[in-house]
Parts: sequence; structure tokens; C-alpha cells
Amino acid sequence: MPAVRAGMNPHSRTKIAIGPPTFRMIIRVFHFFLRAGGSDRRHVLHWTMSGHSSLMTRPVNRGVASYSLPLPTGHSAIFSSCLRVGWWSGENVRPGTLSKGDHERRITSSSRWRVLMTALREDGNLRGLARTFVPLFRPRIPELVTRITSEIQAGVPAFAGPSQGRRHRLIMVAVNGAVSHFLDLAEGNGGAGDRVDDLFRKMGYGEALDGHDLTAMRASHRIARERAWDYLRSFAVENQLSAEALGVLGDALLAYIDHLSEQAVIGWQAAHDVLERDQDRNRVRLLDMLIDPGLPDIGGLAAQARWPVPERFIVWAIRAISLEQPLTLPELPGDVLQRSSARAVDLVCAEHDADELRRRLDEIAAPGIVIAFSWPVERHDVPDAHRWSTRAIQLHTAGVIADHPVIDCAQHRTQLWLGAEPALRRGMVQELLRPLLAETPNSREILSETLLAWLETRDSAPAIAARLGVHPQTIRYRWKRINEIFGDDLHEPEFIVQITMLLKASVPLWKAGDQRDFERFHAEETP
Repeated sequence: MPAVRAGMNPHSRTKIAIGPPTFRMIIRVFHFFLRAGGSDRRHVLHWTMSGHSSLMTRPVNRGVASYSLPLPTGHSAIFSSCLRVGWWSGENVRPGTLSKGDHERRITSSSRWRVLMTALREDGNLRGLARTFVPLFRPRIPELVTRITSEIQAGVPAFAGPSQGRRHRLIMVAVNGAVSHFLDLAEGNGGAGDRVDDLFRKMGYGEALDGHDLTAMRASHRIARERAWDYLRSFAVENQLSAEALGVLGDALLAYIDHLSEQAVIGWQAAHDVLERDQDRNRVRLLDMLIDPGLPDIGGLAAQARWPVPERFIVWAIRAISLEQPLTLPELPGDVLQRSSARAVDLVCAEHDADELRRRLDEIAAPGIVIAFSWPVERHDVPDAHRWSTRAIQLHTAGVIADHPVIDCAQHRTQLWLGAEPALRRGMVQELLRPLLAETPNSREILSETLLAWLETRDSAPAIAARLGVHPQTIRYRWKRINEIFGDDLHEPEFIVQITMLLKASVPLWKAGDQRDFERFHAEETP
């Protein structure tokens, strides 16, 4: 065979006389090596089939060359008159425009696979092959889908996850839908194509909404392409498919995966365009991600929202407790993230913006509106800071935290800690403080107040009396009763630690009028 000269003119020709089977095998092998190269160059394939010209572009990374190979006519030949293969830089190509023929039409990369499947179905021999090949392959779909899904999750960290997780199920559905639809197309069907395309567009859309680029999805498609081609090649050997059949099916498979990749790009671009136009929406989503306990990566979305990520954050919660009108906020500093409803607002700001933000929020401080803010935290503590701010407002509403329109959580850390597990507190009250709960309401109030004062100070009776504003003898009488109901437990260090924490968490609630501990006690005592 004459040598091919790199850099030769695309329109020059080298005449080679070969038989149809050898020619088809050479072209298919040629094509797959080229497809594996992948770059920004284009491989232009021009053929005449049944009197119709078509042009197809494919990415390759090779030098410039050109071939003209005469084909003998034959009923079973896919390419029935001539074929010219050329490579040149994409800048000199007008993709999708026919150079000659009876019909001019555009063939974009997303429709290559349709052209190839049409060629497959219109050839009589290969049409019969599809009827034989597809039923043999379908029982293997679960195995192939499982293999591709597993390798994607193993090879793409962004898509890793448990085998029963949501990500795994989504990948399984996508791969199964794509494989099944490809086989339907080979048989001449393909009614589910719109659903499969829509699924891949939605996946691309979701990646954009999560603030991700398409790096992970492209990597997963590359893995799917390699595993599917390996599997198809092994199946062809196992079932003695010809090189011609394998070539046509492989070409269609690769083009079909390219088509699905483009659907993901379409979906991603659509979401990206929407997000680019809506900075406020991006910032709301960014706040949602910041307070998400899963700690998702915020880098991509922060860039879209044009929000500089600080080193330390302060989280604010604002609630309308007894306000009839919706909350109305003053103008806030430009880099404050905000999520609002009629009666609740959450804010996140950088540490250096906190003083200015507080000055502006003082304008709305009024009865019926409660504001709480956390101390400065790093990124991984933002969800906890949101919980602390929200909890501070709940404790304020319950009467545990003093009535003040703006609550600095740093001044109430103990109560936030003690109030973090209300269900645990309620259970321990019923277990450890039952003797106290059995007292009359008046006795229970004064005994719990006296016991807590002693636990906190360990002072003498006169000192505790001065603190509580009663006579020292009154304290001695109360202490005698406390010893009667708790007995030797007061000498157990662990018991002392537990009831100290319980009373510090519970006495403020009781003083604020919360009677649920006592109601539960009496309900359990009543037969």
C-alpha cells in the first residue's frame, strides 16, 4: 500500500484496490483508533449510500491526510459507491454542511447515532443480524449495568456512595435506560428515546444546580464508553459476530454515548444560564448549602452567586413571635446571605460584617420580634451555629433566656448546651427527680430552688439564705426535707453531677410556667 504523507492536501487521492470485506475491516479499525484519540480536531467521513450524500464530523487528533478508495457495488455493502476519509483542523471545516448529493441536510453530532442506526437497519444483512444480536444481548443488561455503575462510583469520587444510596440508584436507572434504548434502536424501535434524553438533561441540570461543572459526569461517560465497548467486543467474539457487524454496532454505540453526553451538556447549560441570571436565588441556595449538615462543597455556587467565602461566619435567626404583620428588614450589607419567609429570616455574614449588620437590625428590634446570633465559627460549624441561634429563640420563647430583643448566643452557651436535648432532659427528670416531682407545687418550687443554689455554690446556710432572700433557719428546714427525699443519693458524685445539670436546665422552665414535667409524672402515677 502506498505510504500516506502527513500534511498532504485534503483533496489529493491515493488509489488502492481492495475487496469489500478487507476494506470494511480496515475502515472500522481505522475509525476506532481515531475515536480513541479524542481532541479538538475533526474527522470528516463522506460517503455516498444509495445515491444520498452525507457528512459526519468526529473528534480526532491526527495529522492531515486523504484517501480515495474505489468500492465495488454490492447489495450488502453499507457504502455502495465511494468513500473518502480526511483529517484536518476544525477551523477549516463547516460541520454539518453537505458538499454534494441529492439531499442537503445538517447532521449534528447529536444525530450521528441516528444516521448510523438508520444505516444499520437499511442494510438487509445487518437488519437480520440485529434481530439475532439483540435478543442474545438483552439478558446481559443487568450484568453490564451493574458493572458500569460500580466502576463509575469507584472511579469518580463525586459519584461515590453506598450501594443502596440515592446516587447509586440514579446511576443504575440512567445506565439501564441508555443500554435498553440503544438495543431498541438496533431493533428498529426507540420510543423511549425522549425519556432517556430527558433524564440525561435533568442530570446535567442537577449538576449545575449543585454548583458543579461537568467534569465528574464526563468522567463517568468515559468509563461507560470504555466498559460498554469492552463488553460489546467480548460479546462479539463469544457469539462470532463479524468485524463488519462489530464495527457498525461499535460506531453506533460510541456515537450514542456522545449523544447522551450532549444531552447532559444541554441540561447543564440551561440551568447555568438560569442561575447566572438570578444571583439572589443563587445566594438563597448558597445559604441552604451552608447550613446543610452534610457540608456540601460551596465553591462553585459561591462563584456563581459572586459571594466571597469568608474564613469565619456568623449565623443569625430572626423570628416574629407575636407580630401580626410580616417581617420587614432594613437594607442589609451587600455580602449578607438571606433566606426569608413572612415570619422567619435566616442570615449568614462574614465576621467582619457582624457589627454593621447588628446596627441595622437594631432598627427592627421590638416586642414580638426576637433576634439571635452565633459567635464566629468556621465553615464546618455553620450548621451548628444555625441550630444554636434557632434554639436560643426557642429558649427565649420558653422563658429560659431573659427577655431581650437581640440575643448573643455566646452569653448563653450553658443554656444552649443544656437545652440541646429536650427529650433526654424530660426522661432524666422523670427518672432522677421523682421524689421532688411528688412534692406539692409550693414545696417543689422552694426545694428545687434551694437545692440548685447549694449545688452551684456549696455555701453555708446563711450564705444561701442571703442569696435567696430568706432566713437561714428557713434554709436549714428546707435542707432537712431535701435530705429526707433524696437520702444517700446526695453523697453519690455521679448523681450530684446529673441533678445539677438537670436542675439548671429545668428550674428556669418551671419558673416560666412549663408544667409538662409534673403533668407527665402525675399521669404515670395515676392508675
